[in-house]
Amino acid sequence: MKTGATRDPLTIAATAIAFVTLFAATFPLFVTTITAFNATNETVFPPNGWSLRWFWNIAAQPELVEAAAFSLVLAVISSAISISLGVVSAVALTRKKFPGRDLIDAFLMSPLLVPQVILGLSFLVFFVRIGLKQPFLNLLLPHVVLTFPYALRVIRSSLIRMNPKLEEAAVGLGASSVKSFFLVTFPQMRPSLFVAIFFCFVVSFDNFTASAFLTVSGATLPVQIYFNIESSLDPTISAISALLIVSSAFFVIVADRVVGVEKIV
Repeated sequence: MKTGATRDPLTIAATAIAFVTLFAATFPLFVTTITAFNATNETVFPPNGWSLRWFWNIAAQPELVEAAAFSLVLAVISSAISISLGVVSAVALTRKKFPGRDLIDAFLMSPLLVPQVILGLSFLVFFVRIGLKQPFLNLLLPHVVLTFPYALRVIRSSLIRMNPKLEEAAVGLGASSVKSFFLVTFPQMRPSLFVAIFFCFVVSFDNFTASAFLTVSGATLPVQIYFNIESSLDPTISAISALLIVSSAFFVIVADRVVGVEKIV
């Protein structure tokens, strides 16, 4: 009789594939982060010495600073709009029963299925046809379209797990439907709202594919980074990328601590 448990070959193969996939996904991020500390003007790995000069050099690039500020404002406003629409839509789709509910739900989630190249080109043609030449508005609308499904998905998954009888009990005790929502349902939604805000912000701030069609110059940070790469190969871009990687990792860890990543997928 065998004393040790026999390992399933399929489990071993799946584990090996998972490790290879994880390595392939994270190693480029590791390389980019390390190259940001290069002491020379070349973006090479491993670095030719260590220095923080390229992180300080970001502030000396006014086009990058302006693009970062523009992307920050755009991401905050588009996220706020998407979260507001997401809460209303999620409550209606989860708490109410009406004809065509599943069809409307599929339509609202459809931007996740449309390639961003097609989405960006479609908005470009649309704005040209109506003559809208406002750089911020031209980007705000597609960014809301792109981020709204993430807000709806996270918030609705939170509502589905809630017990609707708690809200019904508050109404039975004399509270209005609006008051019961803010006193009973909304506090339970706060962790998921945090995660939804994070996803919306990251999707908007990091978007390049759709934004590239709607900017003549480097209005957003990803587009400006692309323009800078064409003219310069110093590690400044690696330094910006390192900051974005570390910031994203930090927020993912916080989101996992607050609500648990497994609860939103």
